[in-house]
Amino acid sequence: MSTHVSTTPLGDAWPPVRSPWPARDAPLYGQDFARDPFSYYARLRGAFGPVAPVTLEETGAFRGYLVLDHAHQLEILQNHGHVWTRDSRWYRDLAEGALPPDHPMIPQFTYRRSRLYAEGREHDRLSGPGNKALGELNLLRTRDLVEDLADQLVTSFFRDTPPRDRNDVDILGQYALQLPLLVMMRLMGMDEGSALATGDAIHEMLSGGPGAQRAASELDSRMRALVEEKQRSPGPDLVSWMHHHNREQPVPLDAHELSEEVWLQIVAGRGASTTWICNTVLELLTNPELNADVIAGRCPMDEAMNRVMWVNAPIQNLIGRWATQDTTLAGYRVNAGDMAIICLGATGADPAMLSASFDVSRTNRSHLAWGAGSHGCPAHELGTLIVRAGLEVLWNRLPGLRLAVPEEKLTWELPYIARSPTALPVSFPFPPTAPTNGQQWTAQPGFISNPPRPISTEPKARPSAPQGRLPRWRSLVAWWPRR
Repeated sequence: MSTHVSTTPLGDAWPPVRSPWPARDAPLYGQDFARDPFSYYARLRGAFGPVAPVTLEETGAFRGYLVLDHAHQLEILQNHGHVWTRDSRWYRDLAEGALPPDHPMIPQFTYRRSRLYAEGREHDRLSGPGNKALGELNLLRTRDLVEDLADQLVTSFFRDTPPRDRNDVDILGQYALQLPLLVMMRLMGMDEGSALATGDAIHEMLSGGPGAQRAASELDSRMRALVEEKQRSPGPDLVSWMHHHNREQPVPLDAHELSEEVWLQIVAGRGASTTWICNTVLELLTNPELNADVIAGRCPMDEAMNRVMWVNAPIQNLIGRWATQDTTLAGYRVNAGDMAIICLGATGADPAMLSASFDVSRTNRSHLAWGAGSHGCPAHELGTLIVRAGLEVLWNRLPGLRLAVPEEKLTWELPYIARSPTALPVSFPFPPTAPTNGQQWTAQPGFISNPPRPISTEPKARPSAPQGRLPRWRSLVAWWPRR
């Protein structure tokens, strides 16, 4: 959508463009890029150095500086000089309507009144309640929740399936896409009906189809309704704790800003964790030595997950850092309003990292997958827990797991941001091993500390679930594999 804003977010006129776009750039799209982005990044580094000017579509209007080396990436993310911002109102080409209005990525840059686009004190204010709510999580009990839901998903692979020697399933569609979303919905305290509808809306919004805008509007409405419900009737969940800590702030967030925080935590938690699970499964199934080390206990699952951050980064590119003033970047003259793209997918082959004296892919945790600086991910412990527990349940329950198709037959989504195959078919012996905890998920009291005190005596709008039905989250999990 063209906005044609003639001023910067500070209200000043945009400064004149002093440095034209480089005469030589490279496409960051097409089949060569989608098929093997890592070789593509290596070629860009050889042709341009640590930073490459790139275009993201055929007209050349959607463009930015692809930052390939670790040192420059860290400089931008830490932003000690206050040159770079996440505030998309500083994206000059977007503000002046120069971008193709129908490009599917444009809606992702539309400014929202949330921590994602804020800086300084405003970022601290908007992120405060959400960060403090995450601090209330009891991670041991949360791990129990993840394992219970993961066990149910694995068991669902065999629902209505006749016994046979081996079984086939799409790990992406039937496990990796579902587990993080189920966990985050449960942590937010959603009831079954709202969770199912929210899952539909998120899927439709992220698919970028004709219903994406309608789905995004529906998701906003549902997040607002959840925030209002938890204000009336708090429980042992993250949204209730956001309300609790919000009341302690000098300038509390309004209902819209709280809804944005809930939206961000659910959608962000779903995307990165999903791709991390999928890519780690693929790495283990195509790297026999690593797989044998994990099975034998010589290599913890954490190290296999860490390797993936270097050799097949779940998030390939952080698109969305804009210069607030004229500056230089690896020899390029950058204008105020120009975009930088942090290419996490390229850092595993960064010569500076490869020169380290240890195995960068197994022991080095200096990757920037969690970001850095004020916009670093506040939920990295929770994200790691979801992925690690999900993978460990999968490996414990499904010994003999293997790819159902040759690796070269996998097809891949265009890795603008995340990189994962369009499907990950696997095969495993029938039957599975039993769940390690020997029980199914039932609706238990809170998995974090005691809920905050209510601020209203208004009764709950809905009665408890009627007797005779499956517990809420058992029935929710049972619904997913049939989608």
